[in-house]
Amino acid sequence: MKKLILSITIILLIFASCEKNNEPAPQDKCHFINFKYYSGKQDYLGELQGIYILLGIDTAYDDSQIRSFISTVKQFDQNYAYTIYLTAQYKFKEIPMRLKASQTCEEITKLISELEQNAIVSYVHYTMKTDNCQNLIGEDVGNLCVNSYGSSFYVKVFDENDLTDLNKIIAETKTELVKQDEFMPSWFELRATKSSNGDALKMANYFYETGLFQCSEPGISKYPVE
Repeated sequence: MKKLILSITIILLIFASCEKNNEPAPQDKCHFINFKYYSGKQDYLGELQGIYILLGIDTAYDDSQIRSFISTVKQFDQNYAYTIYLTAQYKFKEIPMRLKASQTCEEITKLISELEQNAIVSYVHYTMKTDNCQNLIGEDVGNLCVNSYGSSFYVKVFDENDLTDLNKIIAETKTELVKQDEFMPSWFELRATKSSNGDALKMANYFYETGLFQCSEPGISKYPVE
């Protein structure tokens, strides 16, 4: 009887140990995505850049408020001469920020979650390494650039007169409809927020993966950081 009890105890301890080991701690999670869909295939976007992240802050905040907030974040390199980018007709200012030291994906994922707890922060995104530091007309824009993405993504429906699927997935993912393209009515601009089921890149991929839409594209941009 003692041997039976001992055997059962050992089995329970092993099972408990396995359960514990199979459950990743929150700080061990990495949410970085390195691809988007293009022509029905996964298009590689690049390796994680571990020393830069992209801040998105609503244009309702002026630059002095943004600089004040940045000065309070201990993980940022406070000697870094960052630039606050403002694009016409875009709701958010974007600021590529350099960290004090390169971090792992898990550490950056945790930092993103922490930063997004601040009301001033609309989104924080990973950045990707790139060897290309030229703009669309071939001009050099810096010595080092990173690629990243904003809050918007773009979905092409099969039939612009039937938006049932679009509205359904928008509600499911807690994303937002921004507008329908005036000149290409089958394309719609959507927005991912902190309340959505993921950032704009994750949501763009998810919309395509449903099979309900012709295309779904994130807005990839290049930022000089040095």
